[in-house]
Amino acid sequence: MIILTGLVSIIIFILYIMDLRKHKFTTKTMVITGMMSALSYVLYMVPLVKYPQGGGITLMSMLPIMILSILCGRTAGLTGGMIFGLCKILNGAVIIHPVQFVLDFILSSMALGLADTFGHDKKYKIICGGLFATGIALCFNILSGALFFGQYAPKGMNVLLYSCIYNGSSAGVEGLITSVLLVLVPIKRFFKGRSL
Repeated sequence: MIILTGLVSIIIFILYIMDLRKHKFTTKTMVITGMMSALSYVLYMVPLVKYPQGGGITLMSMLPIMILSILCGRTAGLTGGMIFGLCKILNGAVIIHPVQFVLDFILSSMALGLADTFGHDKKYKIICGGLFATGIALCFNILSGALFFGQYAPKGMNVLLYSCIYNGSSAGVEGLITSVLLVLVPIKRFFKGRSL
């Protein structure tokens, strides 16, 4: 299972690099990507709920990456998510395996950059995009929890169920709240008179 997950991760990175080669970054996009990644990290440093094996609920650290995706597109969102994931290591990350590192810190953060999947012209498309990005990120966290943190599950409990409960009550709750907050952000104002 770990080998299969590793291969899927490699395929995702190859697709991302191909996407990156098609969409060149302007200076403005690079600056916005850096600023939003840094803002996500600053918000990540403010934990509202902290869990014993890592994770928890932060001060909406997912929001800037989702906004970045909506403003600058998927490639910028994925890149900002990757930078944010790498910054999370500075906060004392628990890394027990290279595949776990990729799932928990790279792919789950990059998935937040998929918030613009359904577009941004209607509020329901924005919330659907936020929920979609959160769902993909949560899948990576759940997979990592089931593969690498199953020993923390209560005796007799299925490790996948434990991972779903653990990650759903932390990253899932934060993602749900963030998706709702995303609708309250005046996205159209950012687009008025500006081309990113």
